[in-house]
Amino acid sequence: MTTEESTSYSGAMIMLTATNYTLWRPRMEDLLSCKDLFDPVESNGKNPDPAKELEWKKSNRKTIGHIRQWIDHSVFHHVAQETDAYALWKKLEEMYQAKTARNKALLMRRSVNMKLKNGTSVAEHTSEYQSLVNQLSSVEMPLGDEMQALLLLTCPYHREPRKTTGETTKG
Repeated sequence: MTTEESTSYSGAMIMLTATNYTLWRPRMEDLLSCKDLFDPVESNGKNPDPAKELEWKKSNRKTIGHIRQWIDHSVFHHVAQETDAYALWKKLEEMYQAKTARNKALLMRRSVNMKLKNGTSVAEHTSEYQSLVNQLSSVEMPLGDEMQALLLLTCPYHREPRKTTGETTKG
């Protein structure tokens, strides 16, 4: 094995939580592809070469291990019993990319009610907003450029209440 092959993935992989699936998924696809472990997912869990069954089972198990490494504890229990990489992948997709009316409404509400928080940079805010826009697109509810601009421009600035010490009011 060459040094290049034994080097671990050094990208900025993130833990899957209940709110970041659309960001996590393409990074996980890249990670699995770099490690030659995306085949069990890409081939819908079907071994393309029955003569290599033992190799396939090993690859499937490694894929599950790599995916689970990057799943937060709050999500892990939902997929802990999965023994097939493709089934695990599909379950996560169904959980977090559901195209239900409830999920669409929740995403839309989050985008409409989003506020620029005190101490957050504009870059962080727009990145979070773009994540919501991407999530809406993934559930077949894309926002046009004009709607995105309108929602961003009407986004209120959230100010923390000022704390004053030692002030008294005279009545």
